[in-house]
Amino acid sequence: PFGSAPPEGANPSPSSASPSSASPPPFLHHSELPPSCELLLPSPVDPAGLPPLGAPPPFSSAAMRAAAAKLPQAVPEEEALGAALAAAIYSCRLAPPAPPPPPGARSAADALAAGAADAAMCEVLAACDGLSASNEMRQSAHTPLWCVKALLDTPPQLGMFELLATAASRGDGGQRRVGGREFGELLHMWQSLKLASLFAPDGAWCGVGGAARRTPGYLPDFILELAGTRCERPTLLRLREQLQLLQRDGPPISGEALGALPSLPPHLRGTMIACLHVLCRIEGAIAPLSDKASLRSFLEEHALLDALDAEWYVDAGEGKEKGCKGRELRPQYEQAVNRPKPKKKGKKAE
Repeated sequence: PFGSAPPEGANPSPSSASPSSASPPPFLHHSELPPSCELLLPSPVDPAGLPPLGAPPPFSSAAMRAAAAKLPQAVPEEEALGAALAAAIYSCRLAPPAPPPPPGARSAADALAAGAADAAMCEVLAACDGLSASNEMRQSAHTPLWCVKALLDTPPQLGMFELLATAASRGDGGQRRVGGREFGELLHMWQSLKLASLFAPDGAWCGVGGAARRTPGYLPDFILELAGTRCERPTLLRLREQLQLLQRDGPPISGEALGALPSLPPHLRGTMIACLHVLCRIEGAIAPLSDKASLRSFLEEHALLDALDAEWYVDAGEGKEKGCKGRELRPQYEQAVNRPKPKKKGKKAE
């Protein structure tokens, strides 16, 4: 288990033999310090490029164990091993301080945490090469770190999110009110964590253990805890609250139902289905949206049919009526608003 005693006959760590009253030398920024602080503090090395003799590595065992404790019992051994490797590497000091976060970023600490996840992705791939790890272990080590970076980055904001957030307030069963910015964050989480694969065909939450379509490495609770070892506490609490909302049961939604939106651009079909899943979970709707009639009734009830058309397209202009072909999409909708996808990594050589 993580944090267990060293094997019999192994030399104890020099740091464990130090008197508790002794002040740590300036290069020891590890252990109980918040990992985000480790990134901010330089660690002097000797001319050979090595840490001083006897110095423990810049590593937080507490952070590693906190994340690893959220690994579900039901995951296969190779997936658990890859996820544990991700937690171990993410607990190390990985990079110098990042530049100031771009405008709109959540905070400097969250930007550092996202940068650490980016650096850790390179390290886990190098470690997997050295271990001749299986493809399942590689994916299970890389995916959680990629998801951490995605969740800590600022998602794009679109006008349709404001419309959908407003529509959620029209429902009778809603337990939560959100603005357009948070709707975009909820959609971003839904897509980044592939949460649709963790629901049964009837829309009931089945989680990691009961999901038949889940891809290795997509472990929502573990990923959030991994992010929480470095990001700000308010960020972690917000992510947990959003995940809890998205884990509500929802309706089955069929792609055939999108015929109720004749002006929906084809490349936005997947995004629209994801938006409907998020909208239904915000307001607690569970009635199936399996055909054109049911979805059209739902959209009319929420005053979305005409509003979405007006949001996607510029003014029709002379001779171009609503719903006709040839109208121009607004620039922000010319490309799919899908989840960012991790870059393909080389597989283990056979």
